[in-house]
Amino acid sequence: YLADVITRIVEGHPQRRLDDLLPWAYPVMPALRAVA
Repeated sequence: YLADVITRIVEGHPQRRLDDLLPWAYPVMPALRAVA
């Protein structure tokens, strides 16, 4: 999760949409669901 968020910020994710990157707004990935 964290690596993806940092990558998105570096690649120019709009500052006005930073709420999209918060953990509770982040889509659950199937691989992470299996681990959880």
